Amino acid sequence: MYVAYYLHWSHAEILDLEHPARTKVIEGIGRINSLLDGTDAAGAPEEIWR
Repeated sequence: MYVAYYLHWSHAEILDLEHPARTKVIEGIGRINSLLDGTDAAGAPEEIWR
């Protein structure tokens, strides 16, 4: 699983998240990857989880 791989969370921890929170975490991981890849110059690190 995407979230488990990047955050080292268990399956149960991921499923315990409400859907909107889980979506926000997945989007945040995607933004972090984009920043690290250099494909997203627009987002500042503190804005990742907003």
